[in-house]
Amino acid sequence: MQTFAANLIKARAAAGFDTAYKFYHRNGGRRHFGFTFVHYMRVEKGGSVPKPECLERILLALRLLPTQAEARELLISYLRASLGGGRCADYVLEPLFSGQAPAAGGTDPMTWMKAHSSVHLSPEEFTAMASSEAAYWCAEALCSDGGAWEPEELAEKLQLAPKAAARALEALKRAGLALKTAAGKYKCRHQGKFFTYPGRLEGMGSQLEAINGYLEKAGGPEFFERLELVRAEEGAMSNFRLHLAQAMDAANAYASHSAGRDTGFYLIKLRMRRLKRF
Repeated sequence: MQTFAANLIKARAAAGFDTAYKFYHRNGGRRHFGFTFVHYMRVEKGGSVPKPECLERILLALRLLPTQAEARELLISYLRASLGGGRCADYVLEPLFSGQAPAAGGTDPMTWMKAHSSVHLSPEEFTAMASSEAAYWCAEALCSDGGAWEPEELAEKLQLAPKAAARALEALKRAGLALKTAAGKYKCRHQGKFFTYPGRLEGMGSQLEAINGYLEKAGGPEFFERLELVRAEEGAMSNFRLHLAQAMDAANAYASHSAGRDTGFYLIKLRMRRLKRF
């Protein structure tokens, strides 16, 4: 159990949660995990292993899929702990995992960035951000800029109604995402960071749909498009999907947190569909 606990702490830190308290509560607490914080701390301290259904919720909170390489070490140690460790666990697991494990190189830049530069929005923060079109764009603008803004100034920049922007900024302040200065300007609590949505947590679907609607409404000219039709096995495309997700994360390396000559918001959207069985 100690090995699983160590791997869990390692995965939690890599996901950007530097404390167990933040990991538990910023993912919705008992509403998401189905158990208390005290119970979770027992798991991190090696006193117990979670039930399978609880492990699924932990992986969701870590933003990990079971098929990802990052989850391999955690899952193997979970199975070993569940089997009681020792020779019995070796007897069952070694035939299954005797192949070469992925090489353990140094920390790659994207993993480092996710661990140190991402902010995992709590369900409450995400709900406030998705509550209106003005709240969404104000939140994204404040997070993407290092300055402080007056409501009228930000409304003009984002082409929003001034009153709607003022209401949105107050809502973001109540949710803890925005701070109000003594001069009456607003800035992001997490300047220089990147938002990570809790979209895979239960109950967050309607908020994601709302944000997709705001993005579609914004429109904008096409900047780049590429299509590829491939005949392949489903397992192979599932593996390729992980590479696409990593490429999407890499876009954050090009992000700017200050205004430039031609800076703007760019929407990058990846989609893969199976068209026909053949």
